[in-house]
Amino acid sequence: MPSSQTAQLLEAVPGVRVLDGWESLLAELDAVACLVAGSSDAILEGARQLASDGRALILLPEAGQGTAFVYELTLNQDDAGTPLIPLPHLPLQDLARKLRQTIECGELGDVVLFRLERSLPSDAASSLTVSQINAALFGDVALLRSLGGDYNRITAVRSTGGTDDAISLATVTLGGDGLAEATWSARAGEAGWSLEVTGSRGSAILTFQSDQLTGTLSVKTNPLPGSSDEQSAQQESLNFQSDGQDLGDTQLAAILQPADVQRAAWAEMTRTMETVEATHTSVRRRRTIDLFFETTSERSIFKSQMTAVGCGLVLLTLAMLVAFLILGAMLDSRSLVQRNAEADGRILTVAEFQPESAILSESGKSRLQELARHMARSPEPVFIMPDGDATTDGLDAARVGTVVEYFADAGQLKSALYVEVAATPHPATLLLLTILKYLWIAPLVVFLLLQSLIGLAKPSSARQDD
Repeated sequence: MPSSQTAQLLEAVPGVRVLDGWESLLAELDAVACLVAGSSDAILEGARQLASDGRALILLPEAGQGTAFVYELTLNQDDAGTPLIPLPHLPLQDLARKLRQTIECGELGDVVLFRLERSLPSDAASSLTVSQINAALFGDVALLRSLGGDYNRITAVRSTGGTDDAISLATVTLGGDGLAEATWSARAGEAGWSLEVTGSRGSAILTFQSDQLTGTLSVKTNPLPGSSDEQSAQQESLNFQSDGQDLGDTQLAAILQPADVQRAAWAEMTRTMETVEATHTSVRRRRTIDLFFETTSERSIFKSQMTAVGCGLVLLTLAMLVAFLILGAMLDSRSLVQRNAEADGRILTVAEFQPESAILSESGKSRLQELARHMARSPEPVFIMPDGDATTDGLDAARVGTVVEYFADAGQLKSALYVEVAATPHPATLLLLTILKYLWIAPLVVFLLLQSLIGLAKPSSARQDD
């Protein structure tokens, strides 16, 4: 807070204590509820910490706070039950409440149009900034939603002078199934605010001064069709004025509302924030945006994140499988015939021979008898694993000769054509291929394990839908 404002506050309320930050507030004050106003990083961080500490937050909402901040507080409310109480400015004005009562009572008949026009003072002669438009739009959207209903279609148009932050005219149109259309426009100029409501039986005009405290409400109703009463056949005109003195009492009454009413008010404030941010999307895409609101919860966010991660991991697994097959084909020196022989058991290892010798061991003789019977039915290549530790030259060739001679004695005279020494990849290559064989599938396995955590994600606390 600027020093000038601090001095004015202390002069108006001498008992006010000015602290250095939210850390001092947590340490020195045992406050049950805290009033949060502003959108600076320090204020928002302090609000998060206070909510985490279980302090109720009374929020003066504004567009600069953003939906991310609101979502974080909502998650905290779902998890810890921290009370969150929004105090929107315009919907709580006594004239705004009088207008809402007039509409709900049917004095204007079926409302067909809300038209809100305002002009904003600006440093530039004829242009506004995006932040100025957002700040003005937020309160006005809150009022239009309280009067017109749950709008879910937004169309925004901005007339710029060549730069996105020099806007001469901004218009927003709100729509929804079965709802009266609402239009909003803002331009630079002398401060002014006017809302015109058009109904089938009358109209109303609500105006506010620049401070949005004082204002007037004019209601004009037409006679009922076919009425013969002379008094009712005349147009009725009612005028109301307000100096804003009742606003504080109305805000205090809102703070004291039951928990379910406060939750509904928080959900409505969240939707207002989403509506304002949707105007940026509408401007960027140059089309109408449809909003589908969901109650934010830890469970829904977890499921959304898991869905996104899952899609990415499935694609990653397929890509890694293709890469593994290509890399394996490049690095593995074994032929396809040899790999098929390994799968069929037509590989003779060093254990089938006596150490550093070409003489068959007992297990080798049994193995060759089995292979000889198989070869009699269908001759296929047989491979002999080389003895890498042997120091005798020609040992592998001698072992090949022993196997060929054994097959020849068994009647396979052409066995020399399909008995050969097996190729062995480098040990490092074998280790790498073994690691890659499990690595390509590992992300998908981890994802499937994480999917089981969906049952452990804490659902949002039960509450009545608004």
